[in-house]
Amino acid sequence: MSWRALLKGDPVPWLLERRDAAVRALTLRTILDRGPRDPEVREAQQRAMATPPISTILRSQRANGEWAGPNLSQPKYHGTHWANLMLVEYGVDGTDPRVRRAARHVLEELASPGMGGMGWALESDHGVSCFTGNVVRYVSLAGYGNDERLEPLIQRLVRDSKKFDAACAINGDEPCAWGYARLLWGLAALPDPARTREVQRTLRRGIEFLLSYRVERGRYPGPFGASYLWRQLSFPLFYQADVLFVLRALDAAGALRDDRTQPAIAWLLARQDGRGRWGARAPYADRMPSKVDASKWVTLQVCTLLKHAFGESAA
Repeated sequence: MSWRALLKGDPVPWLLERRDAAVRALTLRTILDRGPRDPEVREAQQRAMATPPISTILRSQRANGEWAGPNLSQPKYHGTHWANLMLVEYGVDGTDPRVRRAARHVLEELASPGMGGMGWALESDHGVSCFTGNVVRYVSLAGYGNDERLEPLIQRLVRDSKKFDAACAINGDEPCAWGYARLLWGLAALPDPARTREVQRTLRRGIEFLLSYRVERGRYPGPFGASYLWRQLSFPLFYQADVLFVLRALDAAGALRDDRTQPAIAWLLARQDGRGRWGARAPYADRMPSKVDASKWVTLQVCTLLKHAFGESAA
């Protein structure tokens, strides 16, 4: 049985609509397995880079690769760190000079004495793995996964996992599911030469932590209980995590076919509509530089997961 047999309808024509070039480009690549030289992929990727939401972000980039703000993370959801994160989520071309310049600027800032204003996180004993994991991901996808300036961030994630189990003061100094999800998300993006035994062990620890709880319930350690976002479907998210994002992180780390993911996948399947689509919200829409169709992005992400979990001819 193909993963498509699990759907109540065919969302692919909707995902391929030309008016959403970034969604179309990713659908061609991830759902239809078109290669980078495919004419339709090349045309869709070029249009994606030249139209919102990607073009809106890149248009406000400064010559040195940064975005306006007092440091990397400010203003929240608009500054340099967040712009890099969103570009990757939108499937930006990581070889584009503007994207590489942006990632290089982050590396330079984090290696400077002021740490780009992120000393409060990186000089603390442990925690804020969500920030560090996100940086490792977008810097790696821009081609800097083997850069020596990235190594302190990788070692920070390894240490946060090995010694503190991704505990974070913001989570009452308890192991943090958001942090572990973003930790996996980052380390899984490293190129093979950078995926040392330490990194591999850290990935396994993160996988085991996330799957030692019922993902669809979200009852991970912490003083506040499960976030109201956990059982919603949202796009985009920044440092937060929900059921869908945890499954995406597990997929990136090669653990999606672990039997313990099945209840969460069933939870997702139960939320499709009669057309094989998933409704979603954009909880931070008022802070976004341009509007996106959250339902279309979430549907693409769920379909990608289903394809990876069940394949084209799964029994």
